[in-house]
Amino acid sequence: MPMDEAGLGKARVQSLSSGIVEQVLDALFQRKLVPGQFLGTEAQLCEAFQTSRVPIREALGRLAALGVVRIKTGARGGATIADGDPEHFAVALAVQFMLEGVNPPELFDFRIAIECRAVQLAAENATEQEIGDLRALFAKLPAGKASKYRIERIFAFHAAIVEASRARPLITFMHALEHALSMLYASRPDTVPPAPKAYEALGHILECIEARDPEAARATMEAHLLRQRQAIIDRIKTDSPRVFDTGRLPFGVNDP
Repeated sequence: MPMDEAGLGKARVQSLSSGIVEQVLDALFQRKLVPGQFLGTEAQLCEAFQTSRVPIREALGRLAALGVVRIKTGARGGATIADGDPEHFAVALAVQFMLEGVNPPELFDFRIAIECRAVQLAAENATEQEIGDLRALFAKLPAGKASKYRIERIFAFHAAIVEASRARPLITFMHALEHALSMLYASRPDTVPPAPKAYEALGHILECIEARDPEAARATMEAHLLRQRQAIIDRIKTDSPRVFDTGRLPFGVNDP
């Protein structure tokens, strides 16, 4: 699609680079630009936006940072609308949690919203293969001392539930949570108590999914995560409430 048909042209706002970014984003949200579409070479973009190379380069840098375009340099280079990359967004969101100083209860409130809806959908949508995979993950949950491996296996179980929901936004948000929570637990592994002899709450959640009971699955997940949230609050009462502002974090729960 020619750039004029996509509504792209001379920037009309105070900042040329900001105006270019705004126009490209508007065209993208209006479906006038699609993944894989060639936006143009630097020279073509200068002509289309009637400006010099400096604002074009600034705009492309910002668009690349947002994950909107991919840039190829060289004789056959130029900017192309990028394909979707949820992992890019997930990492960026986890970083924003860090920069904003999100505290542990806030992080768990976000987690509760995502996983409670996801487990409902998983109870409705999970295939027999996916349920079998959940059983296998549950059977391999390790007991014993706190360790990176134990945390990873528990996260894998929770992530598999969200994957089974088939809800792409929830899956992406869960990836962001995995990044953020991994940073938390890795910072203070000594504060994570030994695993219980059996992960009863997770077992009950799995039973609800197997029974195709979305409401029971949601209620069981919510009760489990609320207990974990309260455990976190109890452990940080005498410490700083910020999650990411120190190298040692006042963070520990029975199981993630």
